[in-house]
Amino acid sequence: MKFELIKKVPIVEIDGKRCLVDTGYPDAFMSAKAGVQKFFGIPGLHFAGVQALKRYTKFDYRNNEITTSDEPIPLESGETLPVEIRENCPWPGWLVKMTVGGVEGMRYIDTGAAFSYVHNLSKDFPSAGIADECSFDGRPWTAPMCRVPCEFAGHPFESLCGDARDNKANPNGCAVPPAGVIGYDFFNNFTLVVDRLGGKMTFVRN
Repeated sequence: MKFELIKKVPIVEIDGKRCLVDTGYPDAFMSAKAGVQKFFGIPGLHFAGVQALKRYTKFDYRNNEITTSDEPIPLESGETLPVEIRENCPWPGWLVKMTVGGVEGMRYIDTGAAFSYVHNLSKDFPSAGIADECSFDGRPWTAPMCRVPCEFAGHPFESLCGDARDNKANPNGCAVPPAGVIGYDFFNNFTLVVDRLGGKMTFVRN
């Protein structure tokens, strides 16, 4: 299915509803709060979480396509690595090993995150302006961003990244899991197929 990138997150139409595809949301569908609908300018917006996806899902940001299937989805010349699938826990989502700002660790990859956040980000990285954000409950807030070098499976890329302390500046804002969250910039740099039952991810560098 084709998606539209709005504020750096994928919006698709499913069963007549416009949905934000969010790999950090565990359930299938949920109506977004009024403040979220206003932030994106989409009345009636829903979240489509991982339960709305089938076993295999391909994310192809270069062609604005998300493909989800019960059958394997081929990805020519792709490398395959494990992906940790966490469900029914305080921080559900998908994690892969990645280096962010020189620190290696398991990181959540989240299509619902326009910007990336990690804990205790060094202040030595170049400033990249201010991000306009919206919490899950619909409250707008802002956070300073840095341009941070990252590496995934030997492939370098950059991400606009903030410190988790700034992500919590709004008392009702989105908290950041201990592993940190890497959003749009990861999916923009890699085309990938996630096998969420097999715990594997095949990817190619864009």
